[in-house]
Amino acid sequence: MDFATRPWYARSPVSLQSSAVTLFGVAARAARNGRSFRRALAELLATEEYSEGEFAELQNSRLRDLIAHCYDHVPYYRRVMGEHGIKPSDIVTTADLPKLPLLSKDDVKRVAPELVSDGARASRTYIGRTSGTTGTPMEYVRDARSVILEQAFIWRHWLGAGLPLWGRRATLRGDAVVPGAQTRPPYWRHNAAEHQLVMSSFHLSRDSVPEYVGALRSFKPLALQAYPSSVYFLARTMLELGLTLEVPLVFTASEPVYPKQRATIEEALGARVFDFYGQAERVVFAMECHEHRGMHVAPEYGILELVEPEGPHPEGTREIVGTGLLNRAMPLIRYRTGDLTPALGTACPCGRAMPLITTIDTRAGDMIITPDGRFLTFAGLTHAFMGLKNMVKSQVIQDAVDHVRLLIVQAPGYEEADGLAAAASLAEYFGKGIRIDIELVDDIAREASGKYRWIVSELHPADWERHDE
Repeated sequence: MDFATRPWYARSPVSLQSSAVTLFGVAARAARNGRSFRRALAELLATEEYSEGEFAELQNSRLRDLIAHCYDHVPYYRRVMGEHGIKPSDIVTTADLPKLPLLSKDDVKRVAPELVSDGARASRTYIGRTSGTTGTPMEYVRDARSVILEQAFIWRHWLGAGLPLWGRRATLRGDAVVPGAQTRPPYWRHNAAEHQLVMSSFHLSRDSVPEYVGALRSFKPLALQAYPSSVYFLARTMLELGLTLEVPLVFTASEPVYPKQRATIEEALGARVFDFYGQAERVVFAMECHEHRGMHVAPEYGILELVEPEGPHPEGTREIVGTGLLNRAMPLIRYRTGDLTPALGTACPCGRAMPLITTIDTRAGDMIITPDGRFLTFAGLTHAFMGLKNMVKSQVIQDAVDHVRLLIVQAPGYEEADGLAAAASLAEYFGKGIRIDIELVDDIAREASGKYRWIVSELHPADWERHDE
């Protein structure tokens, strides 16, 4: 949800803002509570019990349908298959996928119009965007069916953890529902249609944590859906201040959740943390079960490949490559996500035959600390770059509490206005008191590990170390 940057919303009273959030929830629930959603969820609850062989048969069948669709309706794949002398009948099982080339993010940007199915109708599709923090944002087209199916996968994960359908939940992610200039609570809005308390992660500070805790106590959610770094800050500050709170379930995503973070969250909230992994491009979905031995890859969602990463990387890690099985409007086959994971883990004691991968090592970054004491997370700040153009790469470096350097590698067509738009968007989230200087650079190097850090905090305190010692 991105309401707070709209002038009419910022001028409205809190009650009207909550009404706007609820209306958004009404539309979302109508789509997710219809016959298509319930049928999809029922099918997923049934296939979850499949054997390895049944999953292989399911994937092979859906892959053949996808390849036929792409050959008949997607110009890019029709051209590529012709260039490689491949017919749809040549791809029968997932083992045949390497006959097709890998698809990079740069490829998608370059040939995006060719990747859109000629049968896609604008009235039945949605435009999604990546954040563009590691380059120019990508736009991708999703059909309505894939949006409903996406929600079915998420709810299967939540149901498996113990959250009943439409159970009360709070959200502490990147939803911009509170105007950035607001300095007093409430820092949350109610989505009555979905029994949801939508909390702003952009207003978290040591001083505001007691207010957040009070709101959660009053709302009594069964689950908290959050960025790991946001809920970790909340939990850590609660322990420091001696505050208590009971939230049975915490669902994390969008950033890695490290062991130290997990332990602190579970101690402070009396919760169990369940992590899941996905991407804006929707090609692979993986989720934790009660055993917490890693994440189960959903075979019904996409086909997983693990390939040798490009550039430097830790020994034993592989890059996640996915072939999405849900979206026919803009199919992505053998798409390089840029996310790294160690090799496949062992079978899970839960008995599911889904492939198991260990914790995803994505491009998580540091946090920005504002002069008024708020901590802004990597995942939350990516929303500031949605829709920006003409940048190959960018990086945000905080070298003082009141100063940030915005490094930009220009793409063809870059103009001064593009950099100013990026800085202005960041300033909306930073609030007053942080000066942003734009620096145009030739390149931004990766770390020796191969990670790309979008946020670099040069004043990050030692006790915020993300890894266990």
